[in-house]
Amino acid sequence: MASGGFKVFGAPPVKWRTAEVENVMYSRLVTFAPRVPWDVFVRDILDWRYGEHVTLIGPTGQGKTTLLSHLLPLHKYVAVMATKPRDDSMDAIIRGGYHALREWRSLDPREYPRRVIWPPANDLDKMISEQRTEFHRTFGKIYKEGGWTVAIDEAWWFSNVLGLGEDLKIYLLQGRSMGISLLAASQRPSKIPLEFYDQSTHLFFWRDNDETNLGRISGIGWRSSGLIREIVANLEEHQVLYINTRTGQMCRTRSPK
Repeated sequence: MASGGFKVFGAPPVKWRTAEVENVMYSRLVTFAPRVPWDVFVRDILDWRYGEHVTLIGPTGQGKTTLLSHLLPLHKYVAVMATKPRDDSMDAIIRGGYHALREWRSLDPREYPRRVIWPPANDLDKMISEQRTEFHRTFGKIYKEGGWTVAIDEAWWFSNVLGLGEDLKIYLLQGRSMGISLLAASQRPSKIPLEFYDQSTHLFFWRDNDETNLGRISGIGWRSSGLIREIVANLEEHQVLYINTRTGQMCRTRSPK
C-alpha cells in the first residue's frame, strides 16, 4: 500500500493506455509528487546539510550533469572528480572558479575551497590504473581532512571500472561523521552499490522505462517503492523526481539549462 492507503499497480504499457488511465496516472503524479519550479525547490524544499549524501539516477542526456553543476554551489568546500580525457562540463566548472589539479594537494581550503581533481586520461593503457591509484589516494586524504563535498559524475565508473566501490561505501556509511557529503550521478542504477540508495538523504530520478533499472527501485524496500517506480516511468523528458529519504517528501522539478 502506498501513502494514504492507495494501492499501487504497475503502469500499463503506453499502447494499452486509455484516456481514463492517463488521467488517473496524471492525478497520481500531481497528488504524490507535485511539480515545483527550480527556484522554489532550492529555496523552500531542498535542505542539503553537510554530511548528507545526494544521488542522481537517470539515462544519459536527461540532465544529470547539469543538475549536479547547479547543486555544487550549495556547499562551500567542493572537490569534483573528473575522469574523461576531455569534458566540456568540467571545463565549464573550472572556468566558474574551480582550481584544477592533477592530484590532491594539501592546500589551504580557505584559499582553494573548490577543486577539480583531473588525473591524466590520454593513455588508454595507463588510464585506469593511474585513475584508480590517484582517486583512492584522494579519497583517503579527503577522509582524513573531513568537511568536503565530493562530486563524481559516474558512480558506475568508480565502482565497476576503477574498483573503488569500497571507498564509496565507506564515504556513504561513515562520511556523515566526518562532515563529508558524497554527490554522485549514475546512468546504471542496477550496477551501483545499494548504499547509494539507502544512505543518501536526497535522491533524484529521471524518466526510465528499463525494467532492470526500475526493478532496482522496487527492490530497495521502501514502503512507497512501487509508487516511486510508477512516477519515474511516467516523468516528462528532462523532468526529475526528488525524494527526501529523511522526511519522505517528493516532488517533480527541472534544473535550469
